Amino acid sequence: MIKDQWYIACFDKELKENKLLKRKIVGEEIVLFKNTEGKVSALEDRCCHRNVHLSNGEVHEGKLKCGYHGWEFNTSGKCVHIPMLEDNQSIPSAACVKAYPIQYKYKAYWVYFGEESKRQDAVLPEMPELDNYPYVFNRHTLKANIKLVAESLFDAQHINHVHKHSINTLLGKLREPKTEYSIEIKDKSLHGSYQRINNSNLFEKLYFGWEKHIQTKFAFWYPHSSMLDSYFPKHMHFPARRLIIYEHFYEIDENELMMIQITAWKNIFRFNPPFAKWFMKRKSDQIVEEDIVFLESNRHWHDKEKLTDLIIKGDEPTISFMQLWNKNFNRSHEKLD
Repeated sequence: MIKDQWYIACFDKELKENKLLKRKIVGEEIVLFKNTEGKVSALEDRCCHRNVHLSNGEVHEGKLKCGYHGWEFNTSGKCVHIPMLEDNQSIPSAACVKAYPIQYKYKAYWVYFGEESKRQDAVLPEMPELDNYPYVFNRHTLKANIKLVAESLFDAQHINHVHKHSINTLLGKLREPKTEYSIEIKDKSLHGSYQRINNSNLFEKLYFGWEKHIQTKFAFWYPHSSMLDSYFPKHMHFPARRLIIYEHFYEIDENELMMIQITAWKNIFRFNPPFAKWFMKRKSDQIVEEDIVFLESNRHWHDKEKLTDLIIKGDEPTISFMQLWNKNFNRSHEKLD
């Protein structure tokens, strides 16, 4: 599993007051809670007393109270109250649990998993739209290859086929047989763009425009986040519109992955925000369910036999992605040897 990284544990709207939220990320079980001052903490989901899940407890006066014997922990993981302790007895210094580094960015709480010495090298993706645009998100658990999941969002060729019933016309059709890509590979990310042919239906063209091409950008930040950004210029009385899809993913354990798809938009259905959220959430769920069929199918065959994918010249974004992934993956594993 890939550690020494920041991963999204939850969005701010998921963490309710006086509620505990448990997560399992790259094999590590954590519990998140908020104290009375609004500080959010991520602790190991294990009470040091009898080794039970702290997430079976509750938030009590801003502290995490174990549901088994009532031990209470502050946001630093230090035990600050033991009900059975005599007045003249002090709390043992070993009465504490691991507190994970946590930061708040893009309306989400990111938790760091890995060696402290490597934390400064871990990068967050660039998601500034989440601070200003309306957005929806969904979570999906699947059994798939993390590498294929990481690439899925910006695999331009699959949209015409996998999503032919959901977003094929809206995002446009690729020029066949050759699509021109512009791709820049950085140290831990790649950024690219291409144009899709506008083959929208009549209703979509009336709303999104009659431009011959839809400008599309994509990006990937190793090892956990990708982006697909579609821009629709000003049209009739409609202002310029933008649809951005982010995907954030991580291994839950050796068998399952978590994929979080985040859809943000600007000036789409702007006069009816509730409808916009309902529409985007419904469409996002449909898109991911369509992807999961093939992502899990790939894992099935790779688990069954020793196989490699047959990559051809037309898979240009895939080739660039593999170069970036392999460089960073091999570099991190060399440090372990």
